[in-house]
Amino acid sequence: MREANQMSKTLVVMIHGLTGGEGTWVNDESGASFSELLQADSKISDQIDVIEFDYFTKIINLTQNVLGRSFVGLINKFPGLNFNKPKIRKNSSINSLTNSLATFLEVESANYDSIIFVCHSMGGLIGKNFILNHIAEEYEDIQIPVIGYISLATPHRGAFPAVILGPINVNAKELQPLNEDMTTLNDLWVDSFDDLPKSYYVEAQHDECVGKLSATPNTVKRFKSKTLQVSHSEICKPLDSNDLTCKVVSKYLEEILHTHRQKKLTQVEYESDVHSYDKEIFVIKMVLASIEERLIEDAKESFFHAELIMKSAKKNELEVFKELRSKIISLYRTYSSCKGVKSNSEVVKEIHSKIVELDKSSLDCLVEYLNFLHKKGILHQESNRLNLDVNWCDSVTIDSIENEVR
Repeated sequence: MREANQMSKTLVVMIHGLTGGEGTWVNDESGASFSELLQADSKISDQIDVIEFDYFTKIINLTQNVLGRSFVGLINKFPGLNFNKPKIRKNSSINSLTNSLATFLEVESANYDSIIFVCHSMGGLIGKNFILNHIAEEYEDIQIPVIGYISLATPHRGAFPAVILGPINVNAKELQPLNEDMTTLNDLWVDSFDDLPKSYYVEAQHDECVGKLSATPNTVKRFKSKTLQVSHSEICKPLDSNDLTCKVVSKYLEEILHTHRQKKLTQVEYESDVHSYDKEIFVIKMVLASIEERLIEDAKESFFHAELIMKSAKKNELEVFKELRSKIISLYRTYSSCKGVKSNSEVVKEIHSKIVELDKSSLDCLVEYLNFLHKKGILHQESNRLNLDVNWCDSVTIDSIENEVR
């Protein structure tokens, strides 16, 4: 039963940074776990499962290496001594850690429909690297999409303290400003903007490791960040659910999940035998105007998708729809002036075609899941009123429409 429920859930993966671990996400004062706080948020809890990706990372590895293991083995030769030999571990490059993350997700994400990354510090670079590889289709065994990326104090353009540690730590070397691999990763991220999942960048105002300019991939507006009055380590350790860090990340998760749900609605297929709309005013107007059947079916499908998406739209999105509606009505008025010169069907076809043509230009909007199908649907929603503001034939009157509605 749990697997069936998971199939419609999103897996939120938390990735810690340099020298981090399970303690990265735990508040030292309250003992609160960030992942548990997010999982308990009633606004999103039924849509997500939260998991932490852990990996070995130390500034200097003095014990968990071949020398340390050999030393313990030597000590154990003395009678009465039996120390556990340490497991051999070593710091790995960001590319290597990204491959480990991919292996981790092949197993852990198998029963989910999408992934969101919440990343702290260097963890944000691992998450970025995975996303870019995923976009390039490098992970055949991970077919679900990454729908969100939340960066908490990530050094997208390097961290100056890493200059000191670079000679003794492979990750610190990668984190140095102007490091070739770091720069290449960030440039590719910026260049891939249109293909990236919904992304948010949060900087720590009192960050002693990551400078303000490095907390975002680029200074242009589309990569703008939010600021929290915390330090580099505090940003990932909220005191409780009322802590601003927790509220901000919860809000971003809610926005990502909402957009994902709306996008899934765009994939719902219109079934003509279930939604005929034959008694809807917009259809009656088209029938009375002798519009071709295929154009009427196109209008029905568009109307279905517009209705579906607007029922679950947020208030700010409805404001965008309102502005979009004005543009579409203006377009209708411009091209419906051809009535009498062209056939009624030709007028409908031309307006439909114009909406498709302008979908990504003058009819583009901030609501990313809206497409030309919804925009055509907005036109027919306007037509679905007992007035003649959107009408396809001058001979069609209010009385003739009312006669068909009865």
